[in-house]
Amino acid sequence: MICYAVIDTNILVSALLSSHDDAATVLVVGKVFSGEVIPLFSDDILNEYNEVLRRTRFHFSDESVNMLLQTIEKYGERVVPTYANWCFAA
Repeated sequence: MICYAVIDTNILVSALLSSHDDAATVLVVGKVFSGEVIPLFSDDILNEYNEVLRRTRFHFSDESVNMLLQTIEKYGERVVPTYANWCFAA
């Protein structure tokens, strides 16, 4: 079954930090690579992914970050958020 999902940046960070192949976050990212999860993203989300994953404190290689972001862009679906139906509490 294919699932469409917005993937929180923390999921990507945790997956890249994990040393366990069976960690939930690693499994989610694996499903993106296998096509079982179609990531939904906007330009703002991609920018956040890029900025956070490149923080020096994580020590992620450019190769790993580039591969992950390119996969999300290639197999994901870019969406344009609309704000008309948002409800803001005062």
